[in-house]
Amino acid sequence: MTDILGAQAVRSCTGFTVRLEAGVLYLTFNRPDIGNAIASGAIPELGAIFTAAAEAPDVRVLLMRAEGAAFCVGGDVKGFAQTIDQSAEDRYADYHARMDRARIQMEAYIALPMPIVVACQGAVAGAAVAYVCGADIALAEPGARFVFPHQRLGLPPDGGLSYLLPRAVGVRKAIELALTAASIDATEAMRIGIVSRIVETDALQDEALKVARRLADAPRGSVRRARRLLKQSLESTPTDQLSAERDAVAESVADADFEEGVRAFIEKRRPSFPSTR
Repeated sequence: MTDILGAQAVRSCTGFTVRLEAGVLYLTFNRPDIGNAIASGAIPELGAIFTAAAEAPDVRVLLMRAEGAAFCVGGDVKGFAQTIDQSAEDRYADYHARMDRARIQMEAYIALPMPIVVACQGAVAGAAVAYVCGADIALAEPGARFVFPHQRLGLPPDGGLSYLLPRAVGVRKAIELALTAASIDATEAMRIGIVSRIVETDALQDEALKVARRLADAPRGSVRRARRLLKQSLESTPTDQLSAERDAVAESVADADFEEGVRAFIEKRRPSFPSTR
């Protein structure tokens, strides 16, 4: 766990902070003056955080949120502008390396074994939409707007968006959003599956925290097994999926959390799962 937080309760990184409390790992974007744009230097740091979180038994939920009016406007376009004067060969080499760093970071995000909750306000643009599509529960305020600007910049989707967006909305809708440089509101984002539900602005952060804490208090093993089963289901055969269900149930029944859950149910009380203590 020291790999994530060090000796401090809050660790400051390039454009975001992390803090672990009661099983919830808070990752908060904190450059509101520039819409929480993600600096190039933040990418490897985010990847390191996700990798460390996956290996830390005391991280039971990841909660992603942001300070200010916007969740995240994606990559730092002003930083992109600095490369315009480079030759085509230099730009190719520069961005090939950048995209490799982004790949490593997003692979670590996608591989996270614990539930992910995201709270979105204001603009959510470009690669930042990938974090929302990859979350298990995504809450948004009514004024949130999801923007797909890549086409206007002469770019294809990046930052894992080409992988996660079709899985959230379907291939045809993902192509429409990307190719038309679409901008959609929270209601449409919920209708097509990017957002789980809409929460009033003044209640958004509290509700996201409530959801995260509820998941942190759930039995760790069964939650992770359920999440893994559901995520793999669309790429599994019926036989493979049913075999995976068998294994997951057998593993869960052998877990101390199952014993506590059954006893609590019989005794008509709230369970206190050993994995959350």
